Amino acid sequence: MALTIADTYYLKAKSAAGYDWDEVCESLNYALSYDENHCAALCLLGKIYAGNLNQYSEAFDCFDKVIAINNTYIDVYPIYAKYLILADEIEKATKLIEFAFTIKGISKGSLFWLSAYAAEIKENYKAGLIHLEKAKKHAFNDDYYSFIEDEENRIKKKLKLNKSKVKKKKTSSKKRRKKKKN
Repeated sequence: MALTIADTYYLKAKSAAGYDWDEVCESLNYALSYDENHCAALCLLGKIYAGNLNQYSEAFDCFDKVIAINNTYIDVYPIYAKYLILADEIEKATKLIEFAFTIKGISKGSLFWLSAYAAEIKENYKAGLIHLEKAKKHAFNDDYYSFIEDEENRIKKKLKLNKSKVKKKKTSSKKRRKKKKN
């Protein structure tokens, strides 16, 4: 089985991403003109719309099209969920992640990290830490494991910040009650 013309242009676009935007745009346009339903090219286009142009609705259209074409295309789910979270579409991202867990071959570590990220955005730090613990169990290289530990440490710092705020509020409310009694 040989690569299609669309595959070849997609690979050109992917390899040029980040440094040669003219090449990316040209190759991506060629890939999609040869196959308008090329899932990888649509994912890359969605990633460019969201990550580089901040055009989330166009990006989400690309990701939705990929899922409509092939709902088992595993590369779309982590990217889509990440950008949904960044666009403050937390509930939609959570539902997407829950569905993605049912797909064979998907990176469960990435999905647990995204779940932690969504929980962190909602300031549910304890749930975030639980998801990160699960992500560590699905980390299959040291770099990713270290990344997850760094994420864990950051969330723990935020948890401590919240605890100190709660203590301050309790202390100040006790002082107010004492003043009222006097």
